[in-house]
Amino acid sequence: MQKNLLLRSIIQKFLIPVVLTGIAQNVMGHTILELPQVTELKKSANNIVIGHGCNGAAVIGSSVVFPDGETSAITVGGDPHSGTINDFIQNWGNLIQLLQNRSVFTEQDKKLDGNGNAIGFWSGGGRGMAANLNAHIPFTTSAVIIEPESCARSVRFAVAIADICTITSIVDFSDDAVGLWTPAVGSKFDGAQGGHAYDSPAFFTVNRDFESNPLPESCGDGVDVFVKPSAAQIDRDMPVIFNGSQVWPQP
Repeated sequence: MQKNLLLRSIIQKFLIPVVLTGIAQNVMGHTILELPQVTELKKSANNIVIGHGCNGAAVIGSSVVFPDGETSAITVGGDPHSGTINDFIQNWGNLIQLLQNRSVFTEQDKKLDGNGNAIGFWSGGGRGMAANLNAHIPFTTSAVIIEPESCARSVRFAVAIADICTITSIVDFSDDAVGLWTPAVGSKFDGAQGGHAYDSPAFFTVNRDFESNPLPESCGDGVDVFVKPSAAQIDRDMPVIFNGSQVWPQP
């Protein structure tokens, strides 16, 4: 009997912290990509996973921006690279395709660069996502081709995402109005240093297929490439344009 009571007491002491930890993780859950890593040469289906609302406020929209590769900040093995994404990926550009889905938001569209390539997307309208739940925004990526002559064993992209809870101007951004899951690169969408999601972008990594696309012998074990969108790109592409007018943030 005493052993049973002791065991029950131990279990209760163990479970309470675990439950509380689980609750804390749910409340503090990041907005991420459901599949943060893919293998090159393969098309993949994916989702933006919205982790939670803004301090109890529902999410009424989302804006997503992938690095364009042209103006991006690129590092190779931690060292700055002066070239473009074309040095490491043959076909970057227009690989991201939003899938129409009105289960969370009623309106959505692609974001295009000056060449007509999809570099992101937005969703909004409707009832949105309750603050205490999660939601998926589905999209696909076409087969990425890592440049065979490069030494890249992986290419990791920082993806800028905004969970919009209240439509405000940029000067009125706060943790109550928007979750800015963006890299801190000096853009207007960096958010406040020390804020809830400061410098916490989502990540998307393309891993080399060593069987179909082996590293050149001179590369040794290869290098990891990291790509961030520039401040200029985020400032240009993060706003939501609907029917030709900017609806977020307020101009």
